[in-house]
Amino acid sequence: MELLACFSPVLWDLLQREKSVWALQILVQAYLHMPPENLQQLVLSAEREAAQGFLTLMHFLGQLQVPPSEEQALGRLTALLLQRYPRLTSQLFIDLSPLIPFLAVSDLMRFPPSLLANDSVQQSCREPGDNSLEQGQGLRPIALPRLAAIRDYSPGMRPEQKEALARRLLAPELFGEVPAWPQELLWAVLPLLPHLPLENFLQLSPHQIQALEDSWPAAGLGPGHARHVLRSLVNQSVQDGEEQVRRLGPLACFLSPEELQSLVPLNDPMGPVERGLLECAANGTLSPQGRVAYELLGVLRSSGGAVLSPRELRVWAPLFPQLGLRFLQELSEPQLRAMLPALQGTSVTPAQALLLLERLLPRHGLLQLDSAALLADRRRYREFPWSEQQAQFLWKKMQVPTNLTLRNLQAMGTLAGGMSCEFLQQINSMADFLEVVYMIYQLPTGVRGSLRACIWAELQQRMTMPEPELATLGPELSGLDTKLLLDLPVQLMDRLSNESIMLVIELVRGAPEQLLALTPLHRAALAERALQNLAPKETTVSREVLETLGPLIGFLGIESTRRVPLQILLAHLSQLQGFCLGEPFATELGWLLSQEPILGKPELWSQDEVEQAGRLVFMLPTEAISLIPREALSPETLERLLEKQQIWEQSRVGQLCGGPQLASKKAALVAGVVRPAAEDLPEPVPNCADVRGTFPAAWSATQIAEMELSDFEDCLALFAGDPGLGPEELRAAMGKAKQLWGPPRGFRPEQILQLGRLLIGLGERELQELMLVDWGVLSTLGQIADWSSIQLRVVVSSFLRQSGRHVSHLDFLHLTALGYTLCGLRPEELQHISSWEFSQAALFLGNLHLQCSEEQLEVLAQLLVLPGGFGPVSNWGPEIFTEIGTIAAGIPDLALSALLQEQIQGLTPLAISVIPAPKFAVVFSPTQLSSLTSVQAVAVTPEQMAFLSPEQRRAVAWARHEGKQSPEQQSRSTAWGLQNWSQPCWTLALTICFLGSLL
Repeated sequence: MELLACFSPVLWDLLQREKSVWALQILVQAYLHMPPENLQQLVLSAEREAAQGFLTLMHFLGQLQVPPSEEQALGRLTALLLQRYPRLTSQLFIDLSPLIPFLAVSDLMRFPPSLLANDSVQQSCREPGDNSLEQGQGLRPIALPRLAAIRDYSPGMRPEQKEALARRLLAPELFGEVPAWPQELLWAVLPLLPHLPLENFLQLSPHQIQALEDSWPAAGLGPGHARHVLRSLVNQSVQDGEEQVRRLGPLACFLSPEELQSLVPLNDPMGPVERGLLECAANGTLSPQGRVAYELLGVLRSSGGAVLSPRELRVWAPLFPQLGLRFLQELSEPQLRAMLPALQGTSVTPAQALLLLERLLPRHGLLQLDSAALLADRRRYREFPWSEQQAQFLWKKMQVPTNLTLRNLQAMGTLAGGMSCEFLQQINSMADFLEVVYMIYQLPTGVRGSLRACIWAELQQRMTMPEPELATLGPELSGLDTKLLLDLPVQLMDRLSNESIMLVIELVRGAPEQLLALTPLHRAALAERALQNLAPKETTVSREVLETLGPLIGFLGIESTRRVPLQILLAHLSQLQGFCLGEPFATELGWLLSQEPILGKPELWSQDEVEQAGRLVFMLPTEAISLIPREALSPETLERLLEKQQIWEQSRVGQLCGGPQLASKKAALVAGVVRPAAEDLPEPVPNCADVRGTFPAAWSATQIAEMELSDFEDCLALFAGDPGLGPEELRAAMGKAKQLWGPPRGFRPEQILQLGRLLIGLGERELQELMLVDWGVLSTLGQIADWSSIQLRVVVSSFLRQSGRHVSHLDFLHLTALGYTLCGLRPEELQHISSWEFSQAALFLGNLHLQCSEEQLEVLAQLLVLPGGFGPVSNWGPEIFTEIGTIAAGIPDLALSALLQEQIQGLTPLAISVIPAPKFAVVFSPTQLSSLTSVQAVAVTPEQMAFLSPEQRRAVAWARHEGKQSPEQQSRSTAWGLQNWSQPCWTLALTICFLGSLL
């Protein structure tokens, strides 16, 4: 600091007069590498010359392009500065505004009101009784330079930052209630308006919305916000409807089919309105399964695709999966070829894929890579996303020497993910060990469960080393990986310092997918520990605390959730819709939603309450959903709710989150549409638009049977893809398909592929008549999991009869294609399968929850130990258990009971869950069960737990919680050094040791 104080006047002078780049670089590096305590002392010392120099430096940094490596540090510097000087001049605040995107959300929520608005600004807002906005009169000029600066730099902000700033605008001491916000203020905060909670956005009056009519199309509004804007902007009395739709721009994506047809009828496949809607489908704003998309498909079908040039046809690629085979068969080869590049990332159906293969591409055999050739050219394959078993297998093949350098390991790329536990254990230097661990956690393929367990077990053993060993770590470890920090075992969560847990919270906000990769118990422990740090027990959870928790909110327990005031919870409903919600929180939220301070009784809800709830409506009990009035659930509202839930379920975060099945709740929601209004009225018969606006399983078998054939054909793909259809509905849908195409014996291969799961609705004799010799057809049937045992037998026997093959002649391609239907073979037939061919197919078959009997699984497992398979079970490495997946459930009891820890940790969670409960209790001892990884332990089913002894159950609980002491392990507790957690940093988990100094 002394040197900085000495030289800073010269450097400032160079900066201001000469704009010296080297001087700026010196100062940036000096401040960024200053110890945190010195930096804070510098910022807080307002009287010293260096403090003014800091202000000047920040002024210049605000005008530069900041390197990514320095963004976090600058965010901290900016936060310290704004906290110390809450009454900055407008000009200096504007100069610093480029640094606002680097601020943490928690810092944004602590913005002093004076940073967002001057006193003159607040006083110039509309006073009580001032109705100038309603009367359309001009407003007094309002100087909002600070908010305008935020607006200008908002494109660089993350969504959660914009949400935080938008919520900060709602503070009553700033601008008052939303209906009182003047036009100038709305214009200044326009980029933040889409991030206002929906309940506050709905308070905008029609006059406020119309005042910004030209700005809404570029505002990036979501469905609920957009519908509110459209209610004020859409004027169906305007004669030039096409011009009005054009002015709406992307907002037109949220118009209902009825509104579109009243403004401008859709009839030109290349018209401007139609092309605009297709762009909405391409960017994900418009659902390909929705009613508007259906109207577009009708335009294309009625005009005939043959009239379009290949280039024109390409713009229809977003709706390609919704096009029927009949339409595609009419297209020429040049048209299909022109569409191929645009289909990347599009979920084409198996039938469409087969059609493209038959018409455009030659058939290719499976490329089998030779491991020796692959390893000889490993540089070429170092970025491949190898599965964990492939990486382990190749690691063994490479015979990696123990003295391999870190640089050599890094050169392996994703192949390093197959590293053995023995290799890690032989690394002597703690610095080298940690560097290898960091490298493993940075791999895009993730860390397999057994390797993770090895890492933390090895850290246990190294915790007793002397402090000087840690002092050898250098600055090269400054990039501590967030995945490693979030992956701390559950038992260490309670031991984290307050500073460390705040860092974890910030990392979770920026990496929600990493949070969801943890077990539910791990998520809950982290959420409760974070809340404990932010709001001690018995205290109310404030708005700021909820903002800081971010995605962790959804994993709070019931008691913690009840500490949140209902009004604060109401203000967070829109934010909660984007979070994964654990079962305890979701259940409690469902009850709270119906309380008066939030949305009130569901039977009194209007459309506004439904819009506010959004997909959270599915948190309500089924009985409460059925009470929502029909008038609050218009067709467009229902379609939007179901679409929003589907988008969530199909998103990466939604898939990682999982969650309960919502079939009964979805049925209760749409009951007002699919059921008659009175008992004496007939059931409504749906058309395809009705099905698209709801979902196929919402309609009864009778209603499906009475559909117009053309409507059913248009929605056939939706029926084939709905897993919720029951046996009666499947038979009804199959009956309609037979009306379309005749008896099953005449079905062409592409028609069978298009039917998919509907084939379950066929009878035994009809199944026997299907032509199954085509590999694609066989593969389609093999992917269906819901066959009855009789149907399984019919399918596989029909294939063998039609192909003239014996079971012993089935190669791994046919075994893979048979999939679930393999369980249609009797045990004595399964014995004839080639062990070599079956070992090749095990990778694919082991990912299925096969509906085989215990005797059938035992035969399949026996095939793997025969010559040509993997050999005796005792010689298997963990990668083989991972490779064979669920087939491991058929391994004999004696062999399973002899498995070692490393072998057990190779079992997939699905394989553990399908082991019959009595067998599971017999074969695994408490010691073996305690060696399960946390993910494996969570996979143990309630039925399996019921058969376990008390000691076995304690072992599973110990594994689930990653270290709660079981009797046989209490003697090892000193290895963790738990008695020293309150001591200096070096006695903490080694990764946490470096948080203060490295981050």
